[in-house]
Amino acid sequence: MLPRIEISNVVRRAYKAIDEHNNSCPTQAVERKIMTADGKPDVQLIHRRVGLIPEAISTTFHALVTEYVRNYNRTASMMADGAYTKDSPPGLHTNNVRLAPFCRCTDRTVRNHLSRLRELGYIQTKFHGTRKDFEVWISPKFLFEPESETPANEFKNAPKPHFEGENPKIFPLNSTYIEIIEKKETRKVDMLVEHGENVQGQRGRAETTAVGQQPLNTAGRREDQVGGGGVRPRQAMTSIRLPQPTTPRRNPKDLAPMHLKMLVEFWLYAWRVIYPGRDFNDQEQEAALYAIMAGVYNNFTDPLSDAEWLNVQVYQLSKLDKAGRYFDRHPDAYRPDPYAVVIAGKGYFDRENHLGFIGIEAWMKKDKIEQKRQRDAYAHRKRCDRLLITARRDFLKLRMGQTPRKEVAGKTELGLYQYYDALFAGLGAKYRERFAKQYLDRQTHNFQSPRFQAAQRARRAGGEVTKEVIVYVENYMEGDGTGYYTD
Repeated sequence: MLPRIEISNVVRRAYKAIDEHNNSCPTQAVERKIMTADGKPDVQLIHRRVGLIPEAISTTFHALVTEYVRNYNRTASMMADGAYTKDSPPGLHTNNVRLAPFCRCTDRTVRNHLSRLRELGYIQTKFHGTRKDFEVWISPKFLFEPESETPANEFKNAPKPHFEGENPKIFPLNSTYIEIIEKKETRKVDMLVEHGENVQGQRGRAETTAVGQQPLNTAGRREDQVGGGGVRPRQAMTSIRLPQPTTPRRNPKDLAPMHLKMLVEFWLYAWRVIYPGRDFNDQEQEAALYAIMAGVYNNFTDPLSDAEWLNVQVYQLSKLDKAGRYFDRHPDAYRPDPYAVVIAGKGYFDRENHLGFIGIEAWMKKDKIEQKRQRDAYAHRKRCDRLLITARRDFLKLRMGQTPRKEVAGKTELGLYQYYDALFAGLGAKYRERFAKQYLDRQTHNFQSPRFQAAQRARRAGGEVTKEVIVYVENYMEGDGTGYYTD
C-alpha cells in the first residue's frame, strides 16, 4: 500500500533542492557601458549568476506539488494494494489552463515553466491528446522521505541552545508548562499554566513539570541561574488559570450515536487537513472534542432531523476542505490550537473566535453569492440567445407570408423590429447591439437560418454531414497509432 504524503514535507524538500541549485549556479561577467563623472564613456564589468530558478517557476512548482499530492493521497486511499508502487506512483491528469489560476499567470507561462521543470528533472509529463491534455508526475526524490534523512518530528520538541550574550528580545522560546495544585480544603484540583513570551507570536507545546519546580528555559537552565556573562532573560512569567466554560458542557459520551459519530469524524478529518504534522494526547483530543461540539455543532441542541444533521455535516466538512486548501497554499501560516489554551474563546473552533473556523462562514457565503451570480448570468445569456433565434424566425415567417405567432400578429417588418428592439433594450446594450447586427446580416440572406443552425437531418440528406464513427483508444495505443485502426 502506498504511504500517505504530507504536502509540507514535499514542499520542504523541493525548496531545498531549488536553493541548492541556485547556490551552485556559475557566475558570468557581463560588460556594461557607463558614463564617467567627466562625461567620458567607459565599460563596467558586472558579475551575474546564470541558470537561476526564478521565483515564478518556484510558485508554479509549489502549486503543481499541492495538486499532485492531493490527487496522490486520494488515489492511494481508494486503489487496491499493488495497483501502484513508489517506483510507479499515480499521475495527475491536468492541463495548463487548469493550473494557470493557481500559479497566478497565464496558461502559456505555465507551459514554459513546466518545460523548465522538466529539463531540471523535477517532473515528468506524458501527452494524452485533447481529452486528458497531459499526465504529470513529481520526482520521487521529493515525494518520499529518503532513508538517510532525519524524520521531521524527531527533534520537534528538542531544546534550543542558549548562547551567552544573546539579545533577550530574540531569546529562544520559554517552555510552557502545566502545574497541578491540589487544594486540601475542597480536595479540588486546579491547573495553573506558566507561560512566557513568544517572539514568533505562537505558543509552544505544553510540558508537564513536577509540583513546585521552577520553569526552565529551552537550554535546560533555570531562569535565575544564567551565568558566564550571558544576558539575563526577562522574568515575565505569570500564573494564569485555564479558561473555564461559561455554560455547562455536555459529555460526548452522552450524545446520540449519530451525533457522536459526526463529532469524531469531524475531529479526525480536521486533524488530517489542518494539523497533519502534530500529535495530540488523550487530554488534548478530549479538549478538542469539547471545543468542536460547542463551537461547531452548538452542543447538538438544534432541533434538526437526521437528514438535516447529515446536511450540516457535509457543510462543515466542506468548510474544513476550504481551510485545508488555505493552509496548503500558505504552509507558513500560523495554525491555532483547536481549543482555548490560556484565554477563553481563542481556540480555532471556538464560536467566539471570528478569525478561526467560524470565519470561514464568510468565505462560504461569498462563494455562494458568486455561484448565484454565475448561474444568473448563464440563465440571462441563454434567455437572450433563445430570443435572438425567435426573432429571426418571426422575421422569416413574415417574409415568407406564413402564419405569425399571436404576440407579433398583424405587425409589419418595421413594427416587428421596433417590438424586438424594445425587448432587447431591457436586456442590456450588449444584446440590443447583437440584435441589430443579426437583423442587418439576416436581411441580406432573406432571413434564412445560418448553415450551422440548419437541421442536421437536412444537411445529412444533402450529403454535407457523414455519420460519426467512434473509435475507442486504449492506454497502450501510443505513437502514431499505426496498426491499431481499420477501415
